[in-house]
Order: sequence, then structure tokens, then C-alpha cells
Amino acid sequence: MTLVPTPLPPDEDRTFSDVLESLGHGDDPKLTLKEMVEAFGERGFGAVILMLSLMALIPWPPGGKAVFSVPIILIAAELALQRDKVWLPRWLMKASVSRATYQSASQKILPRLRQVERLTRPRIPVLTGELADVVVGIICILLALMMALPVPFGDALPGLTLAIFGLAIIQRDGVFIIAGLIGTAICGVYLALVWTAVVTIVHGIAHWVGTLF
Repeated sequence: MTLVPTPLPPDEDRTFSDVLESLGHGDDPKLTLKEMVEAFGERGFGAVILMLSLMALIPWPPGGKAVFSVPIILIAAELALQRDKVWLPRWLMKASVSRATYQSASQKILPRLRQVERLTRPRIPVLTGELADVVVGIICILLALMMALPVPFGDALPGLTLAIFGLAIIQRDGVFIIAGLIGTAICGVYLALVWTAVVTIVHGIAHWVGTLF
């Protein structure tokens, strides 16, 4: 008896983890960034934002966050401009890793990723439509700029919020969009408090120096 393989669900219905797992199987021993971006289709915007923001959460030397902020700003701008596909420089799209290495690494994170995915699903379509993409894209640009600022803990909050937006775009989950908006508000309040504290300190120092003369 011939076994017929179970067909994969349509691209629109496949989860982020489904696509990640499928990328581990292919004829070419090398997995390129171009193949990864194309595998996510329209969700490539969310996928790239999610991956870059998670990488930015890793401790880096001063100025390292800006390395991730620049491509996030580029991708977010493309999202806001309603581009159909992710565009990245050709040399970057050719970057590749061993497919076997990728498959080994992805198998370690897929179980945890699927646990998070159980909390997400397509919902509240009005928050995941074209107009919402424009708003989210602009917000992600602001968050990426904030992430690059030399503010204590000022990179972790926007980085985490960007990751939430990335997952929301991938899963088309309006609830996570709302969570991202709440995170953005928290980032704005935190940055305002830090700015106020800095201005107060500088003003106090200037006043103290003025009393010396």
C-alpha cells in the first residue's frame, strides 16, 4: 500500500513554528536568509522584526543595539509603506547557515515556541489589517530608535515590545497588538521619566556650579 504524505496546511494557516520546522528540510545543504524571508511571505515582516528584536535583548557592548535597530527601522518602514515583500540588501539576503545546524538548533526552541503560540491566534482582524500595519510600522520605527538610545534599561523594554509586535504580525493576533500598544505606552512613560530625571539633575548641577561663582 502506498502511503500518501499528509499535505501541509496552506501558508496562511501555518504557524511561525510550522514554518521554522519546514525550513529545516530542503535539498540545499545551505539555508539562506532569502529562503527564510520568502518562506514567511507577508509574515516575513513580523518574522524579521521578532528575530532581530530577540537578538537585541542579548547583552552587547555600547552601541551594539544600533546594529539591530537599523534593519528593524528598514523593515518597519517597509511594513508601514505596505510593501508586499521584505526587501533587504542582496548581500545580506545571501547570508546562509548549514541547514543541518539550523535543524538541530530549531528543534531545541520549537517546544517552547509552540507553548507561546498556544496563547496566540488570528483575532480582532481590524487590528491586523492594512491600516493597522501602517500604524504598527511607524510605532516599530519609534521603538527601534528608542532601543538605540543610551538609556539604562531603555533597550530591554522597546526590544521586548518589538518582539510582541513581531509575534502579533506573524500570528495576526489583535490581542498581542494591544499588548504591544500597552508596552509602547510603558516605554514612552519610562523614557519621559528618565528624560525628566536627567534634565532635573543637569539643572541641579548647573545651579550648584552657579552658586560657586
